[in-house]
Amino acid sequence: MGVDPWMRQDGETDPAYQAFAAYRDLGSADRTLGEAARGVGKSLGLIKRWSFTHNWVERARAFDQHLTGVTTESYAVMVRKTTAQQSALTDKLFSRLDRNLDLLPEGANPPKAWTDAFAAAARARTTLLDYNKPDSPKNTELADKIASILDKLGVEE
Repeated sequence: MGVDPWMRQDGETDPAYQAFAAYRDLGSADRTLGEAARGVGKSLGLIKRWSFTHNWVERARAFDQHLTGVTTESYAVMVRKTTAQQSALTDKLFSRLDRNLDLLPEGANPPKAWTDAFAAAARARTTLLDYNKPDSPKNTELADKIASILDKLGVEE
């Protein structure tokens, strides 16, 4: 496996690589050879020569694509982790509310804090549902649990 194109390449001098790194790190919106030349204090003619010799444009494009992939994967990991945490928290809240409602005397109204907590958990859970699989066993189980709690709360669906 070769060296990633955005890393120093065989035959590339330290000054040429430092100039490339400055060019690469400008980001696609601000990346110009002139900006790189100014950033490293080299002539534009030298920067153009190094760019041509060491294929800076393609290397920088590869770097941009790499960053996009890393960013996308990092975001996906964060979403999965946050979803799992929110799911566990709302499951716990629904279970606790369900148990506490079973302990209420017949005909007693649940405290407003309980109904508020349920409403907040239900809203949070709605955002976590897997819309690609709305009829999954997990979502069906959740719908049944919510319906049961609503029934205990005396709320009509």
